[in-house]
Amino acid sequence: EKPQCSAEAVVEFVRANFVLPCGGEVDASSAKELNSYDDRNFHVRATSGAEYTLKVHNGVESQNQPLLDAQSAMMRHLTASGVKCPCPVVGVDGHDIARLNLALRQGARDARRDHAVRVLTWVDGSIADDCRDAHTPAFMRELGAFLGRMVQALESFSHPGAERWHQWDNANALTVRKFMDAVEDPARRAIAEGVLDDFEAKVIPMAGSLRRGATHNDANEQNVIVRLETSGECAGPFRATPVGIIDFGDINVSWRVNDVAIACAYYTLNKRDPVGDAARCLAGFETEFPLTDAERSIVPTLMAARLVVSCVLGAYSAARDPANKEYLLTTQKPGWEVLGALRAAGDEEILRRFATARSER
Repeated sequence: EKPQCSAEAVVEFVRANFVLPCGGEVDASSAKELNSYDDRNFHVRATSGAEYTLKVHNGVESQNQPLLDAQSAMMRHLTASGVKCPCPVVGVDGHDIARLNLALRQGARDARRDHAVRVLTWVDGSIADDCRDAHTPAFMRELGAFLGRMVQALESFSHPGAERWHQWDNANALTVRKFMDAVEDPARRAIAEGVLDDFEAKVIPMAGSLRRGATHNDANEQNVIVRLETSGECAGPFRATPVGIIDFGDINVSWRVNDVAIACAYYTLNKRDPVGDAARCLAGFETEFPLTDAERSIVPTLMAARLVVSCVLGAYSAARDPANKEYLLTTQKPGWEVLGALRAAGDEEILRRFATARSER
């Protein structure tokens, strides 16, 4: 239920329902839509020069006020803990959320629905996906350390709204079996089924021993903000430093190890040495948030499980939403390639490389 709205309509609504903390009002001509799986996000500038994200939540999430409250609370908690992320702007009625009534797409059961709208402070920098040439071994360790600090900060956070069943929770990976028919290639389907078989054999028996808590649950390469440093003699970036985390749409309570496993999964895409990059990210993470032996032993399976969930759900969603196909299939081809590489390497070799990376820190 992606919102059906224009930037102009959202800007007009925000002007009427929010007072920007830095003064001024949103400049409608500055609005630029950002990629999103099922929400609408617009980057805007205010007449004061400050930048914001205007976020219109999808129709399903808009009905879950406890989750919206949990997202706000987590953003404020991380900010107070020194982890840079967006923060909600309070509306004229004293709440973080205002409700915008929108028509649903043609064929939907209800003609209209209220959608939750937020104004979020802007985290300055570039998304990590835009500077892949700067994903050096040092960057991967720094990424892991940044995420380790985030998970450490979340140890002292809890909110009942984050307690939910979520399809994108790695703990629920086995449920994508019901969507497997959307994967048309038999070889790819066999890879996915093999990963889920491993998950059932290796992860499920350990579930009771894994630490649980609130998780961000989606530290992919489009949700980490980096600061780029360049020199006058170099046209491109020579160093990227992780500085912020965005997009709190997938937060939930689950296994703490998921946050680093998910990052390791996504940051292996389109890489020459995916296992090496994952190993360095995990090594950096453990400098800030050490894993237990049990948690570390299942990281390879959790990485693969997240890619299977992404690829299978991407194929299923693309079949249902051809107009959004390009974005929905972002991780498809490279995701299958990494899954093949992980399966070819095997857990024993991946864990050996994890150990080597830890010894080099």
